[in-house]
Amino acid sequence: MYFDPRSPQQFFEALLQALPNGWGGMCTQPHGEEDEYEELRLKDLACDARAWGKFLHPWEVTPPGEWILIGTEGEDWSPRYGATIGQVEGPGGASALFLYSPGSSVDDIGEFVRLPATTTPEGVAHALCQMSRAADRRVVEFLLRECTKDSRQSTGWFPGKRVVVLDFETTGLDRHHDRIVEAAWLLADRRALAWDSVLINPAIPIPHDSYDIHGIDDETVRRQGRDARGAIDEVTGAVAKHIIDGATLVVFNWDFDLPFLDAECQRHGLPTLESRVGKLIKAVDPMLIHQRVSRRGSSKLAHLAAIHSSGNTAAHSALGDCLATWDVLAHLCRNQKNAILRRAFGSRGAQGEELQLSHLLSFS
Repeated sequence: MYFDPRSPQQFFEALLQALPNGWGGMCTQPHGEEDEYEELRLKDLACDARAWGKFLHPWEVTPPGEWILIGTEGEDWSPRYGATIGQVEGPGGASALFLYSPGSSVDDIGEFVRLPATTTPEGVAHALCQMSRAADRRVVEFLLRECTKDSRQSTGWFPGKRVVVLDFETTGLDRHHDRIVEAAWLLADRRALAWDSVLINPAIPIPHDSYDIHGIDDETVRRQGRDARGAIDEVTGAVAKHIIDGATLVVFNWDFDLPFLDAECQRHGLPTLESRVGKLIKAVDPMLIHQRVSRRGSSKLAHLAAIHSSGNTAAHSALGDCLATWDVLAHLCRNQKNAILRRAFGSRGAQGEELQLSHLLSFS
C-alpha cells in the first residue's frame, strides 16, 4: 500500500497501526465548493504550502488532493510533535512523499524529509519516530545546555554534594531475556554538569509493546545503535566514576533499572556497577518517595514530568527521563520536605530536623 493524495484514508489508518501509542491525526478532506469551511481549509493549506515551498526544487509542485496531518501528544494532552504528509511531483509525473514538521512548542527547527513514493506505512512510521525523537533530543539538549549556565534548581535543593541520574529504555521487562536499547546518565548539582546518552543495538527483536512505549524500532538500532558490550561498559564505568567522586545515585524505579544493568553486565562478562564502586550502592528513588509521601495521583515518570519538569516533553527517551527524574526529585525535596521527614522518622516526628541524605535513602 502506497500513499495516494486522492484517497489517503486507508494509508492513514495503516500508518496509525504502525506508529507507537499516542499518535493521531486526520486527512484534510475537502468540504463542498460553497462551504465556508472549504475556503478556510484552502487558505490553511496554501499557508502550509508556502512554508515548505522553500524546500521544493523549481520544477516541483504539490499536486491537488488530501494530505495527512499527524502528530503525538504529551502526557498533559497538549500537542508535542506534528507533521504533514503529502506528495511532490516533478517532470514526467515522477513523485515522492514528503514529511514536513514546521516546528512546534517543543522544537523550533522545521524539517522536510523526502521519501520514495513507494514507501509503506511502516516506513513512514519509522521516519516519523526518528523525526520526533530527534526533536525531543534537541529540546532536552537545549534545556541541559541552558542549565549549565544558570541554575535549574534552588540553593539547598538536595542534601548531598551532587547527583548522577541513570535511566534506560529496554526491549521488555524481563532482565533475564530482555535487553537495554537506550541508556543515559546526567550529573548535576544545582546545574547540569555533564551527561551522555547512547542508543544500543540489543541484537534481539524489539517487541511492538516496547516500541509502543519508546518509539525505538529494529531498523533504528540496526542502523544507529552501538555494540551492546562496549556501550554498557562505557555507561556503567561513567556512572561508577561519578559515584566514587561523591555523587549520589538517583534512579526512578531503581528496583527495575539496577538489576537490569547488573544482568547486562553479567551477560557481557563486565564488572557490575557495585564491583566497580567497591561497596554496596543505595539509590535515591523519587518514585518510591512520591508514593510514600503523596499517596495520590499517578507515580509514572511521564505524568510527574508533565507537572514538574518544565519544558521537557521527551517522555520515554532515556536522557529526557534523566532530566525529568532530577526535576521530580528537586520538587519532592523542596515541597515535600516535612512529609519526607515524617515518613522517614515514623511515629517519632521530625520537628526542627533538616532533610538528610539518609532520609531520602530510607525509602529505597
